[in-house]
Amino acid sequence: MCGNEDAGQMSAWYVFAAMGFHPLCPGDNKYQITSPVFNKIVLHLDKKYYNGHTFTIIAHNNSTENVYIKSVKLNGKKLDRYYITHDEIVKGGLLELEMTNIK
Repeated sequence: MCGNEDAGQMSAWYVFAAMGFHPLCPGDNKYQITSPVFNKIVLHLDKKYYNGHTFTIIAHNNSTENVYIKSVKLNGKKLDRYYITHDEIVKGGLLELEMTNIK
């Protein structure tokens, strides 16, 4: 029921968008990386389903002016794509975004 707020779709979209990533397509394991609202986000992965670690997103130089992503690192290594996979998230780790005001 896409778009039906009663089913939580709009709220879920906003949470993803505010964190700086969201699903590309229902059923796909990829999440598009976008500009986050927050400077730091920590996802605590439930031990019941995953390993219990955390997945942290840090947006360096994040501001209302710096809305463009200059570079992306996943666990300290440069990421040459603007998506992450579900498996990368649930393993835990660190996603670092370098934000800029230059397109």
